[in-house]
Amino acid sequence: MKPGESFWQYKLQTWIRDFTALANPVILLFVPFAVLGPSKIYYVLLIALLVNELVGSIIKIVFPKKRPTGQNYKNIIEKIDAGSFPSLHTSRITLVYLTLFATTSFLSLKVAFILVIVLVGFSRVFLKKHYPIDVLGGLICGLVIFWFSQYF
Repeated sequence: MKPGESFWQYKLQTWIRDFTALANPVILLFVPFAVLGPSKIYYVLLIALLVNELVGSIIKIVFPKKRPTGQNYKNIIEKIDAGSFPSLHTSRITLVYLTLFATTSFLSLKVAFILVIVLVGFSRVFLKKHYPIDVLGGLICGLVIFWFSQYF
């Protein structure tokens, strides 16, 4: 805990940090595999995730925007990581969980998938990793790439 921070402030920060980790690329390879198995939908999702990373990275290189807390960089990989717009966590989670949303008929799962997308987006702003517009940009990127992955 930081000096002057209450137990509940510390716990909230910890829980939100843990929740934002759901959008980690490694986790997003395994969760859909556990649900979908080695199916056509899963392989299309893998390609869509690759496209998402490429599109988001290109945007961050061409239109660099600093994160709310700032982040220095020395090379192009660090420049991508230091970029704030769009939120790749948000675009990834949107793409994956909309794909899972589209594959289930259970209303409770559909609600849970949408809730995860919203909470990860919120967590990125709460943790001061992104501005709200960055999360909105990530949401739009994820939606567009999801739509293309479903219809083309």
